[in-house]
Amino acid sequence: MIKVEGRQIADKILAELRAEVSQLKNKPRLAAVLIGDNIEFKKFVELKGRVAESVGIIFNMYQFPETITTEDLSGEILKISENSDGALIELPLPGHIDQQKILNIIPPEKDVDVLSDEAQQLFYENKSVINPPAVEALKVVLDEYGINLVGKTAAVFGQGILVGKPVSHWLEQNGVEVHKIRSKTENPEKFSREANIIVAGVGKSDLVIGSMVKDGAIVIDFGYGKKDGKMVGDVDYDSVTLKASLITPVPGGMGPILIAAVLKNLIILNEK
Repeated sequence: MIKVEGRQIADKILAELRAEVSQLKNKPRLAAVLIGDNIEFKKFVELKGRVAESVGIIFNMYQFPETITTEDLSGEILKISENSDGALIELPLPGHIDQQKILNIIPPEKDVDVLSDEAQQLFYENKSVINPPAVEALKVVLDEYGINLVGKTAAVFGQGILVGKPVSHWLEQNGVEVHKIRSKTENPEKFSREANIIVAGVGKSDLVIGSMVKDGAIVIDFGYGKKDGKMVGDVDYDSVTLKASLITPVPGGMGPILIAAVLKNLIILNEK
């Protein structure tokens, strides 16, 4: 059983990015927008900032109160985007804010998360020069271990814009039969037990347990949350480890690779 060491894989990507950035006349500027004062979200944005700065990227975090209106936030993000080479908005936004309207303010050439309607359209039409970070992170792991996708079946838990939807599309484009598992899907284990690859990105602990996984499956866990005060993913690591041939732990699995993928997107967009 292979336990994916996400930090080691991310470090290799970051070393390449550091070398690229060192050759640039102007250092790329990345802006991150945080709404509200959720401590965990803020820590995550600050972590992105430290990693960005470690490769020579100029990083700025902009924090706004949870009470900000869609209109006021729109104006702020327009200014932030104009003064940056890439921008990202930490999700989810508070319920009263029109999330997609805000995401659409960032132009595709600066949309490192590939979340605006325009950037998503380019991706789903297979015309994008970058992948959504979750797709790129998955691709990196599969390439690292030489996993051939042709003829495989996958069960993807969740169909959100960050993980499930783009990952499902990319897998299908690469010859995988994908079962898309949503909250209303009955007997999801029926699909997951047949799958060569399981991807989870819901944010619900113990969503995938050992009895739902076939022997030798590849299990990719994008989920993160807290259980008994500890950071956990969607996958019950202890029981699934007994079945999987490859598994990504939480923490230390996909998280570091996701951050590296965002920074890689910034560099690619600024090469154009």
